[in-house]
Amino acid sequence: MPDLYTHAFSDNTRLAKGKTMIAPADGTWNLVAVPRFTMVKTVWLWVTSAYVGGAPVVTIGFMGNGEVADVDAFMTNVETDPTFVGMKNSLHGSAAWADGKYFDAASGAITLTTTKGTTAGNLIVFVDYAVVC
Repeated sequence: MPDLYTHAFSDNTRLAKGKTMIAPADGTWNLVAVPRFTMVKTVWLWVTSAYVGGAPVVTIGFMGNGEVADVDAFMTNVETDPTFVGMKNSLHGSAAWADGKYFDAASGAITLTTTKGTTAGNLIVFVDYAVVC
């Protein structure tokens, strides 16, 4: 039987921090660029100041990789719950790629989409990933 050993390894893990979003306007924001052959392992959202009033929405998704952008691929509004301060994690969430995504076809970006409701809060996104080639 032939051996099928791999030669695709990651030399290190990277943890990226997006810019602090202070009361962001409604829309989709590209926060962390990821190169081709990146394995995104988990995504965190730190709500440092809660959204107040209305029905605010915050989701974490991606664009690129030769796919249609998915605004809630990593975290849905249920997981982010922008009305409460704290650190939220994508792992084991209900989003399609909550437990990880491999960018095998092309580079891309981790995105944040927000609709502020009445008053937007402040947010920081962290991404744990490794480039495997």
